[in-house]
Amino acid sequence: MLTNESLETVQFQARSLANNSLPLANSDFVLNCAAVAGLLGGEDATSTVALTQIYDKRRWLGWYNSPGSYVMGKHFRRLARSAKVDVVFESDSEASAASGSRMVHIDPSVLFTHEGWSGGPAFEGIYSGTSIQTTGPLASWLMKKASKTDCEKIEGRKTQPVNVTVAILEQVESLRQQMTFHHRSPTLAFVPILVSSITCSACGWYHQWYAFSMIIVGILSRGFACLFIGSGNLVFDHPKPADGSPPGDGVLGSDQDFVLLKGTEYVVNAVTRGKFFFRFRSKHTCRMVEGCSILLVVQAIVQLIFIPQSKLFGQLMFVLSLAISWAYNLWLSSRDKGEVKEGIFKQVLGEPSLTKFVFPNRVSAVVFLLLVSNKPEAPGNPRKLKKIMDIFLPSDSEVWGIWKETIAEQLKKGNALQFRDPHWNRKELTVEDDRKLLKTLFRDAKDAMKAYTIFTVNQAGTVA
Repeated sequence: MLTNESLETVQFQARSLANNSLPLANSDFVLNCAAVAGLLGGEDATSTVALTQIYDKRRWLGWYNSPGSYVMGKHFRRLARSAKVDVVFESDSEASAASGSRMVHIDPSVLFTHEGWSGGPAFEGIYSGTSIQTTGPLASWLMKKASKTDCEKIEGRKTQPVNVTVAILEQVESLRQQMTFHHRSPTLAFVPILVSSITCSACGWYHQWYAFSMIIVGILSRGFACLFIGSGNLVFDHPKPADGSPPGDGVLGSDQDFVLLKGTEYVVNAVTRGKFFFRFRSKHTCRMVEGCSILLVVQAIVQLIFIPQSKLFGQLMFVLSLAISWAYNLWLSSRDKGEVKEGIFKQVLGEPSLTKFVFPNRVSAVVFLLLVSNKPEAPGNPRKLKKIMDIFLPSDSEVWGIWKETIAEQLKKGNALQFRDPHWNRKELTVEDDRKLLKTLFRDAKDAMKAYTIFTVNQAGTVA
């Protein structure tokens, strides 16, 4: 009797184990992650896919399930629709484009709206008279480097401090009219691929087909997006100046930050007019990218239906694949933003010399800019110098007009700025306050001269 009861108990337990072989099968908890899986981490995931073009073989390393599929789909659809067909006129072996061939170009700022790829501040050429309202991405990156440079404080009349950085640009051997970029892929790229493969296999082993199918779709949609986008090149292009062009010296400016670019027109053009774009060989690739974008959006929508139908184990496997890939995307995106930009910057401009001063007022800062850019052997045109002063010091009163003309004339002579009583005690100024203001402005110019002396001594020490 006891033997039969024991046998029935063992058989019942065996049937229970067979029926409940799935881990966490008895749990009633529902992990509702599908609602946010298509949205979170989308910007980082987009960034890692977009920069596959500059990593060797990284186009083949995108086969893993990733969060943010809805956001990626929207970005890549906009990217594909912004494609323009252009004719490449210059022969360039690095850019793999022969003269006269038709190539598809896409602006990277479509994907990197807030990461400094769209453009930089306004530029005013001192000798060329060039005026550019929106400069290239390198100008924005140079401004950021200038903001982190150690500075020397100049004493004087205090109003609102103004930062002035002198950037001496040397032409590096790697600088070309059109350039492509290549970096090695990180070894950790295999980690999210391995985790997605393991979680997908585990879902198949335990018959969690809803989670299995969603991981597979995620792997394929992201993998094909990397494959097609990675088939292009990230190209940097800037115009070649005409023979006999004047020096490219000019000022990148905002309200409280100026960067004076000193260099040839060719190098300065790379900063002010240079632009990046994705280059593809055919429009067909862009259509395939648009197809991948549709698949990514569909994946985000279908996840809302399928993942809640899966058991807790399948949901955990799905979340695990997303968590690992999200961590990898976050790490790689932050690494890309730093190392990739730094690598491109060095390849185009090398290591420019940056010297920074903080002036107590805008007048001293502008005069210092003119002093550094002025060449004693070839002084600037007074008309052009006055135009620069009018741009950065827009006051047009009689006092300011006299001051600007005096500064321009002294810069034309190429001598150190020196001011005496006759310079501010002008007969045409009948009001005493006007004479006081003019004297104050000349004192500000003297403070700029002190900074210029410090700058020349430092430069002489650097050269020595």
